[in-house]
Amino acid sequence: MNIKLQTLLAATALLFFSCNDKKTIEDKEIPAIDKTATVENDTIQEDSAPRKESINLFTIMPKDSSDIAFVSLSDIYPIGDEKDTLALPNLEKIGKDNAEYFTFDKIYRKRFLSKTNISENDSVFVLDYAKNKLASFAVKNLKTAALLNGYSSGEDWPYHNYDYMIGFEINKKYLNGFSEYYRDALVYVGKENPFSKERLKPIAWKKIAKKDYPAKTLKNEDRTLLKNTVSGNTYLFKTNSYNYFLQDYLDNHKIIYARRLLVADSKTKDIIIEKLYSQSEGTSPAPLNYEDGPDANQWTGKLFKDKPQVVFGFLYESFGCPGISIIDKSNEEIYLQCDNRH
Repeated sequence: MNIKLQTLLAATALLFFSCNDKKTIEDKEIPAIDKTATVENDTIQEDSAPRKESINLFTIMPKDSSDIAFVSLSDIYPIGDEKDTLALPNLEKIGKDNAEYFTFDKIYRKRFLSKTNISENDSVFVLDYAKNKLASFAVKNLKTAALLNGYSSGEDWPYHNYDYMIGFEINKKYLNGFSEYYRDALVYVGKENPFSKERLKPIAWKKIAKKDYPAKTLKNEDRTLLKNTVSGNTYLFKTNSYNYFLQDYLDNHKIIYARRLLVADSKTKDIIIEKLYSQSEGTSPAPLNYEDGPDANQWTGKLFKDKPQVVFGFLYESFGCPGISIIDKSNEEIYLQCDNRH
């Protein structure tokens, strides 16, 4: 998973997005609000049933060259039913050109907020974990809008409900100093900010000898997946709390096919979590930090105020959304609601 790259890919694929008076930009922390409560098991495969995360996190993208940034909430506001006349207004009356992006009137806004369990008194919190910047916006001051997704065009007119992303628009001027394309940004909508003020750390990997990698037996399914590979480089990163071990696995062409992550308690040496990130039709292992330039992919630290530390950034996702791994025995994986239409 790579939140940065995934968000950038989503922004490029889906296109880019004004209005709000009240804003707060701050470098600080927040209490967690969980709208649903389900712990997901450790997995790198996608489930066929919709996921319910313990916290809904969204992404943000620029809307082309305009002054609008757009937060899509379509993953929690499905509008595929063409007979649902309260989801979207009559598009033919709006017209082909104006229908590419439009804001909601009171009726459709009320329906959107009701179906997503969002209150006018809630706020939209935008955290850039790489820049350590936080911006918050009152929902009542934000416009609700519909944006034609990046895989639809004028040739698809008349448009269908499922051609749209529905969410909030934010004026880009309130996001000055954020990462390019908001690729390192996470969005939460609720009454209180869930994010910790402790800054996340980019992982600085150091090569180690293979013998120093913990002797933990592979899971049966992982052993099957790696049967035609050979082990490559081994890496370590240490913090006061954890030791992060990473093992490369190479295919017949000496290309990295998978990476296995073990996170151990720095004092007891007990393995807390084990993850395997592998190549598939829709996924590929992300480069290690600074291998492809100045940007970091893997991050760790205290992201949420009311949850244990996290680690993420190991996998590129083409068809799904990236996940954030909670470092504790619950094996909780929080997948972003990234509205991937690929």
